[in-house]
Amino acid sequence: MDSLFSKMVKAGKTTYFMDVREAKNNSKYLSLTASQPSQSDPGKFTKRSVIVFNNVAEDLVGALKEAREVKDGDPSFTRTLKAGKTTYFLDMKEAKNHSRYFTITSSQPSKEDPKKFSKRSIAVFENASEDFVDALEDSVKHMK
Repeated sequence: MDSLFSKMVKAGKTTYFMDVREAKNNSKYLSLTASQPSQSDPGKFTKRSVIVFNNVAEDLVGALKEAREVKDGDPSFTRTLKAGKTTYFLDMKEAKNHSRYFTITSSQPSKEDPKKFSKRSIAVFENASEDFVDALEDSVKHMK
């Protein structure tokens, strides 16, 4: 499936990809992917993706901007966004080395068992947050 718009942000060993795509029903969505070298096989990459639907994308950008403004490493920052059956969680966390990062998690009912949930998440560290949010904002503009 081809992207309508793509943006890439490199931060250390992690590369973030933001791809605007079109669904079968002609609505647009955003695929956020974090890719980094595999620890077990240096020739391969580990990828984690979160799909962001058009109706919540702008709210996610706003929440990320707000998270970026959190000072003094307040790890209690959290936001929840709903889009149909999908819930997005944005959480500020603190690593063991006291650097801050945020996670973007999408959660939706499992197709096999509606009582269980399928979760996908990516982490964005503080050193990449500004470029990540800027690229995400550009991507969201192309979804309109």
